[in-house]
Amino acid sequence: MPPARPLCIREQDATPVIVTWVEVREAFRRNPRDRAIAALAIPALGTLAIDPVVTIVDTAWVARLGTSPLAALAIAGAVFAAVFSVFNFVQVTITPLIAGEIARGNRGKAGQIATGSVWIAVGLGVAIGTIFVMLTPAITDLFNAESGVATEAITYLRIRFLAMPFLLTVTVGHGVYRGHQDTKTPLYVAIGMNLINLILDPILIFGFDLGVAGAAWATVIAQAVAAGWFLILMFGTQKAVLGIGSQGGRIGSLPIGEVLSAGWPMIVRSMALLGAVTATTMAASRIGTDQTAAHQVAMQVWLFLAFVLDSYAIAAQAMVGTDVGMHDIARARKLANRLLALGLVTGMGLSIVLAVTAPLVPALFDLEPDVRALLSDIYVFVVVLQPITALVYVWDGVGIGDSAFGYLAASMVVAGLATLITLILYGDTLVGVWASVGVLIGVRLIALAGWYHFGPLSFGRDPSPSSQGA
Repeated sequence: MPPARPLCIREQDATPVIVTWVEVREAFRRNPRDRAIAALAIPALGTLAIDPVVTIVDTAWVARLGTSPLAALAIAGAVFAAVFSVFNFVQVTITPLIAGEIARGNRGKAGQIATGSVWIAVGLGVAIGTIFVMLTPAITDLFNAESGVATEAITYLRIRFLAMPFLLTVTVGHGVYRGHQDTKTPLYVAIGMNLINLILDPILIFGFDLGVAGAAWATVIAQAVAAGWFLILMFGTQKAVLGIGSQGGRIGSLPIGEVLSAGWPMIVRSMALLGAVTATTMAASRIGTDQTAAHQVAMQVWLFLAFVLDSYAIAAQAMVGTDVGMHDIARARKLANRLLALGLVTGMGLSIVLAVTAPLVPALFDLEPDVRALLSDIYVFVVVLQPITALVYVWDGVGIGDSAFGYLAASMVVAGLATLITLILYGDTLVGVWASVGVLIGVRLIALAGWYHFGPLSFGRDPSPSSQGA
């Protein structure tokens, strides 16, 4: 049998290490862990696909009020997403931390991390909600929107920020259960939350004639119910399963400092990512109201499918975190390769689906003719970026599973700066704005590929016993 063609050659301790095409081919073949991947990824797929439905449903109903309310929702959505994602670090941080403790048999420590994270979520939620309710008018002014658009955006944001403690508690619940490799429970909660929002949206928007404010209140009520649901599960019916013991309520005994210490790089990462995404919406809003509306629809479709692809990243966070906790790096590497292959194939499939269904999107959102024409100009970016986005999301999940928080933060800052430079040069058109989105994804792809090729999970640096047979 002829030797496999090498992809690259690296040296580790003066010994050549050859990574061959065998590793690539193996990634596209059925894997013994496929069933475990599916058990995590399929429910996570449902959850991640359902989570953006809150915004999609709000967008669909508000679009029927007219272009100005839709533009207001675009601005409010961008601001809220930026603020929320910056402080959503707890969910991302605790998933690998809890998975690692479970792998090492420390279920009690995992329970302490979960309890401490709830305290962090409630404390941060109250503080952030209070601060940003007051800052909302000043933040909205940055978008330089028309007076009517700005007023409705402020109304929506102030209501949504009231629910920040509920929303952060919900995200902690997701992180806790993912760390325990349970993605079914968060799926049930997400389904319930979205059903409530779906029912309340038309009632409050049109029945009570609240308009944009009705959409905000529907979401707040849904998130409050979801937060209560998670708390009942975590500190009631499933308390023992999650390792939350009698000492769980004593704040002094909880590893709050450990979670915050591990999580601060993820704050930087989130600030850079959402800062870049928010900058694209700001650029679109400065061009015009129609451009802002078209950008909102394209961005929501892209984010919706990006979250679908993120189901593989959720599996990576939990399963890679478990493998690393067991110090089996070769096992983690093989799993990551398989997830990358699955993500790439899925991304290519989504591109095909988007291309075929492109004529249906304007009708779905009931767009006016001018907005439809603008959307058609940028929709190609949404289609083409899917496979690249898939690889980025999976690699990001692998990095989180390996707790490479510092590198993820630094690389995201570089990607964010590249996006801003592109906006400065070409952001005076909607096509230029979406070219900057392409730059954001492309730079992240290069940075994450470099980490994976030369970092701790690279073949040449595998100290685990299973590496001998890898």
